[in-house]
Amino acid sequence: MKIPKNDIKIFIDFFNEACLKIRKEKPIFSRGKDGNLVKLALKKFSRQHLEMLAVWFLAKKPKMQLKIGAMLSKSMLEELGRKIKQPNFWKDLDSIFEKYYPRQI
Repeated sequence: MKIPKNDIKIFIDFFNEACLKIRKEKPIFSRGKDGNLVKLALKKFSRQHLEMLAVWFLAKKPKMQLKIGAMLSKSMLEELGRKIKQPNFWKDLDSIFEKYYPRQI
């Protein structure tokens, strides 16, 4: 599956903006490494799905570093795999999104 190069850039830009919006801090980027991590993650998730996971990570894991590598670490992805199966996960995610990204009507 070919990942559009701009999907990687769009996600990295989204992560930067989400860090500023949710945590009021600038993220720490590792040039090259982050792009490769996002590219790998995009083989498993859509960009929109990855953006939702980023918002969850930033809101629910305040002690974790503001790094794409921390968000996509093996332990975080395993925890997320467990959380997604819980019935209240999606409701929590919706309320986090409403708080930081209110729908424009």
